[in-house]
Amino acid sequence: MSTKSKKEDDSYKRYVLKKNLDILKNKKGFHTGLISLLIPPSRKVHDVMSYLKNEVSESSNIKSKGNRKNVMDSISALMGRLRLIKSFPPNGLAMYSGQIPEDGKPGTEQSELYMIEPTEPLTTFKYYCSSEFLIDPLLDMIREKGTYGIVNIENKEAAVGYISGSKLVISKTFTSGVHSKHKAGGQSQRRLERLIEEGAQAFYKHVSEFVNSVFVDIEDLEGIYVSGAGMSKEKFVNKGDLDYRLKDKVLGFVDVSYSGEAGIRETVIKIQDKLQDLQYIKEKKIFNQFMKEIVKDTGKVTYGEVEVRKALIAGAIDVLLMSEKLNKTRLTVSCTQCGQENLVTIDPSEVDSFYEQIRISQCPSCQSNQNSVSSEVDLIEDLGAIAEEQGTKIMMMSTDTEEGTTLFQTFGGIAALLRFVM
Repeated sequence: MSTKSKKEDDSYKRYVLKKNLDILKNKKGFHTGLISLLIPPSRKVHDVMSYLKNEVSESSNIKSKGNRKNVMDSISALMGRLRLIKSFPPNGLAMYSGQIPEDGKPGTEQSELYMIEPTEPLTTFKYYCSSEFLIDPLLDMIREKGTYGIVNIENKEAAVGYISGSKLVISKTFTSGVHSKHKAGGQSQRRLERLIEEGAQAFYKHVSEFVNSVFVDIEDLEGIYVSGAGMSKEKFVNKGDLDYRLKDKVLGFVDVSYSGEAGIRETVIKIQDKLQDLQYIKEKKIFNQFMKEIVKDTGKVTYGEVEVRKALIAGAIDVLLMSEKLNKTRLTVSCTQCGQENLVTIDPSEVDSFYEQIRISQCPSCQSNQNSVSSEVDLIEDLGAIAEEQGTKIMMMSTDTEEGTTLFQTFGGIAALLRFVM
């Protein structure tokens, strides 16, 4: 897969990783019965096996019989899975093994094993025993990195916001009360001009104080764009009380027609080519392309699970768009007598009742009572797996953006840009 395709897939890989970490963070065990194993890609499988064999020997010294058994069982599960691996993935591998009790009751522990491919390379080998799994190194990978501040300012109005990941946050809007026009002449004109200038200067300082309070503490602040009409934006930076650390991060001035919150949004449009790696910009661009194809009626888009799945299997999809809010389960119902399979997509809240319904139902093909649910998978991961097999780019969209909200509410959370008209 090309580098470009990998970048497009980042949002999907982060989604899968986040979902797995949400499961792991709720797993609790007793004492040191949960083992986390973080393996860099350069590590050899036999080296990791040797390390675990040594840990088995060390674990025999644990005083508590119950904890000793749990730890040794967890290590054995890791070793059993490692025997099936020849080498580690390009980013390494995170393995989690533990004896998880039911409702926190001793004696009810069940062995659970999870294998997760990180979205970024692991750099350090880590073996960790605790009552919880070590997930912080992976949590850091799903955090959107890089924040850009935006200050829109003119004499009468201002707005401060920032873009981080898939979010555009409007922190605050301001009005100054400064008059921009007057009809006086002579000395009155000069006096009013001075008052207007003094009022504007006080306004710049007031906005600067707020900008300092918000932006100085943002650790991953990449830069700030200052927008507005006329010379207000330059005066704000040069004559305001902007912290010297923030002055150094001003990336440029942007001429815009609107002020306030509308000015912030216009600024984003003007600078989007400079922020192409931000998820917020990626979502806006790809969805706008999708909407243009619909308006032109080119036939090169489709939406809805049934139509998208059909196009996906046919290899016709260039970019698959899925909403992070899409919460559906894909079930496969199989008959062990005749081999008939039926597929259904339902809401997760309906899964338990569906299992009961299948248990008492007959196979529509052979009328036997041998029906059962043979597989259960998240709909996003189901479609994502097909897309990866087809080399299709995947764009996960949040509902933090207007475009992401429209995808979910109007198009059911699933849409696609096609390679060709079907």
